[in-house]
Amino acid sequence: TSTSSTAVLALAAVASAVPHQKRQNTCIVQTVMNPNTDQVAASINQWNTDVNTVNSFLNNAPNLIAANDPDALASATMTALTNAQDEPCQLMTLASQPDFSDGPAAFTCAVQDLMNVFQQHVLDNLMNIIANPGDTASVQSAVDDINGFRCCNVLPDASILWLDSADDNGISNQVPIAAAREDACSSIICTPFCDT
Repeated sequence: TSTSSTAVLALAAVASAVPHQKRQNTCIVQTVMNPNTDQVAASINQWNTDVNTVNSFLNNAPNLIAANDPDALASATMTALTNAQDEPCQLMTLASQPDFSDGPAAFTCAVQDLMNVFQQHVLDNLMNIIANPGDTASVQSAVDDINGFRCCNVLPDASILWLDSADDNGISNQVPIAAAREDACSSIICTPFCDT
């Protein structure tokens, strides 16, 4: 549908919206249009690795902030950013599956929600931390914003996409079907944006 085509084009813009020195290619596993089952599995597995890497950074962020070591914080954030920048690549792969061109509604909602929130609330915040790791208040604000949107939007959306994609490809017992949550999610109350 035209909505799906627009979504994939918008996702390509999200994936390339990175600092100039990182523009060449931010995909760890390249985006595949109309992926086969093996490619869907590879995409879900890589996205899971990305999620876990960013979760690890966010779980350790309070210690990094308390240590007052801007260089260590910037380095850890760069690692998280590398994986976070890959997430839109995997999103584009899953969003381009032919069986999902017309829905289901929760799948389409999750794709659109990620397009709307990921750049501003995850990538931009990580880049802001790297740009000024010594500004503790700014760093804490960025981490809080990332946690809020990952817990309430990004990770639930990823879970919808992984489960629907795995079910459709008959690989639910071979790949992760739910995105792990960072520690902060245990204290953040969310209203699901996309109904499953």
